[in-house]
Parts: sequence; structure tokens; C-alpha cells
Amino acid sequence: MRYNLPVLVVHGGAGSWQIADQDKAKLTISEALERGYYEFRKGSAIEAVVEAIYYMEESGVFDAGKGSVRNSAGYIEMDAGIMVGNTLQVGGIMGLREGSAIKKALEILFQNRHVLMIGSNYNSSNSNNSAIYESKVSGDTVGAVALDQHGNLVAGTSTGGIKGKLPGRVGDSPIPGAGYYATSNVAVSSTGIGEIILRILPAKEVDILVSLGFTIDDALRAVVNKVTKTFGKDNIGMIGLDKYGNASAYYNTKGMARGVISSDGVKKVYVFEGDI
Repeated sequence: MRYNLPVLVVHGGAGSWQIADQDKAKLTISEALERGYYEFRKGSAIEAVVEAIYYMEESGVFDAGKGSVRNSAGYIEMDAGIMVGNTLQVGGIMGLREGSAIKKALEILFQNRHVLMIGSNYNSSNSNNSAIYESKVSGDTVGAVALDQHGNLVAGTSTGGIKGKLPGRVGDSPIPGAGYYATSNVAVSSTGIGEIILRILPAKEVDILVSLGFTIDDALRAVVNKVTKTFGKDNIGMIGLDKYGNASAYYNTKGMARGVISSDGVKKVYVFEGDI
């Protein structure tokens, strides 16, 4: 569906959502949309994406930030990435043990020296992330895509990874083209099983299809269907936004917490059926 600029789309992960989880997830998504959209008034799509993701990290509701699951050694390792479409600047952080993964990814992007950093060498000294909540619902990775009033597209993704993962495991979330991707044409954020997403690079594939003339709806559908055909169901969900303000979401799981807000005054939030 097409929206007037600026537009913000967020997700709270694709997975086996339970009915009891819906209210908490939808409330958090709704507030993340409001927090992110407020940033359009004083900033750009970058600030909107980071603020929306940061709110979801801090909520403790999803598997990101304060809701991050622990690895097999009993500690958290968070991954995140952000990409700016008009400059192709990227910042990614892997294995961060404290602080906000999306804000660390943004620092890396702005420093413009490296693209990916390992968290053990990039920890914050002023983290308030030591207390991990137990209130996480059955969601997953969080992400956002935005298109600001200047036509700039940005995509970002943040996660705590898979519960019980081996220390040092890295999924798709910090990897451009896999967990997120943005160009001057499209912005995409992925969620699901990282080991599968890394094999397909779905976010980049959506960009390629859109550049070939696919609509954002058709591109997301084609890529998710490709993943399903290759690896089966219950492993991926995606949100996307093109340069015209067309937003879409597609997934092969039971549900995906997601929402959209725009200058039209429209705000939509769904977990199961519903078109954004």
C-alpha cells in the first residue's frame, strides 16, 4: 500500500506467535511507531529507524536488547545493523554483550571507517542492559525501515540471536543483504532463522527484483516463496518500503508483529492477518 512521506514500518519478529502474546506485542509495536515517527520532525529516516528499534530493544518484549536470550554459556550476544540507502553507508555490530546494539551499529556507520565490528572489542562502559527481562513474548528479531520527507531510505535490524546458541555465533541481523539492506530504491529488514537467511541474502534479492521492475509486494512475496520452496516454512519474515512510499510485509510463519505509520495519519499494527 502506498503512503505519503514520511513513512515508517517496523517489525517485532516472525514466529509461532500465541494469542496471549498479541496485546503486549501490538502495544510495543504501536509505541515504537510513535517514537520513531516523532524523530521525523527533527531528523531523518536514520533517527526514525534507530529510535523505533531502540524502543523495542529497551522494552524487553522481543529478542533484542533487554529481551535478548542467553547463549549456551549463559550470557547475551547481540547483533545489529543499519544501512543508509542514498549513500550505501553501513554499520554492523556482532556479539555485543551490553548496551544498545542498534546505537552501536549507528556509531560504526557514522565513523565511516569500518563496516562490521565485533562486540567484544566495542563494548560500552555505560550500559544499563545488565538486567535481562523474562517478559519476552514469542517474537524474534526487531527491525525498521523508513522513508523521510527528503526521499532517503534507511533499514535497520537488531537481535539477541537464538536461545542456547554457541558463543560467537552470528546470524543474519548484522549482515547487509541478509538481515537488512537499503538503496535509493528500497529498504528491507528481515527476521527468522539466520542460518537460512544468510544462505539466500533475501534483503539484497528484494532490491534486485525491485530494480528489475517488481513492486515491493511482488518482490517480498517472490523472495519469501523462494525461501519456502528451498527450506520449507516457518523460517522468514520481511518488511519492505520503496522510494514511492509503498510498504509491504510477507512471511511464511504463523505470524509476524508489524506496523506502519505515515503522514496520512494512518497507523496500522498486526500480528497475524492484515496488510500494511
